[in-house]
Amino acid sequence: MASQVALKVKCPSCRKSLMDKAHKVDGQPAIGLRVDIRGKKGWLRLSPVYGSYKVESEFPIAQDALVRISCPHCQAALKSSNQCEVCGAPMVPLMLEEGGKVFICSRKGCKKHFLEFEDLNKALTKFYDTYALGGDRQQVLPGRKGPAVEEPDAKEIMASGSFLQSYCPHCKHTLINHCSLTFTVVGRGGEEGMLLLSPYLNVFTNSSTIEIPHGEEVRDLRCPHCDHSLLEKLKKCDRCGSRIAKVTVGAMHKLITFFICLRKGCTWHGISGEDTKMIMLEDSQEW
Repeated sequence: MASQVALKVKCPSCRKSLMDKAHKVDGQPAIGLRVDIRGKKGWLRLSPVYGSYKVESEFPIAQDALVRISCPHCQAALKSSNQCEVCGAPMVPLMLEEGGKVFICSRKGCKKHFLEFEDLNKALTKFYDTYALGGDRQQVLPGRKGPAVEEPDAKEIMASGSFLQSYCPHCKHTLINHCSLTFTVVGRGGEEGMLLLSPYLNVFTNSSTIEIPHGEEVRDLRCPHCDHSLLEKLKKCDRCGSRIAKVTVGAMHKLITFFICLRKGCTWHGISGEDTKMIMLEDSQEW
């Protein structure tokens, strides 16, 4: 799996665990639910791996069908007032055992999902104890070395391949969507589109819905949720002098500022001066 985070969730109504240890999906205990489609009821098992869309069900579910999800313990319907930004279907809330919620779309085949934290800093402390650098459930990509701190005073090293759980610094909404770091991008000529970057440190796969020539500096990067510009006006790229954008990344039980150069092909990215006192990034390569 490209995504390495296996979530543990519970019912938002009765607070009982929804993890089905007797059945595994993607090699992890499945998220066990009940499904109802026009009166036809049965069991539903979801992959707990964040970014995976593998589903098992008691009976076939037609593509694009709207499903009603309920808790297998208290039978409460799992529904929210949130609507899917992609297809308009109701979003299904599940509580994270570490704090916060994960929302999934109730339409079969739609891949929209997102994490939500009411108190972002407090929730991330618990979340990254489990999933982030050095956590017992977070893994780096195959062939990558994990972080190592040999002395109490040593800086934490964010290793190449580390998953960067990223958020908008303005609305605090996650920027991770479909296993990609997702932005609204404005090209040099004013054309707008979507830019998708790898959420793994120093893994530089990218795609966009508009053409961005190699070496060109884009006009703007915006949050796809609040549409706020992510430009950092007080700092430029240390390597090529281009403008840069900033996002918020969870690391070491806190939120840090992570900078991205706006010139495609530039090999630079970095963190704030304050954060470099505690954290080091493995050598950057170009995106």
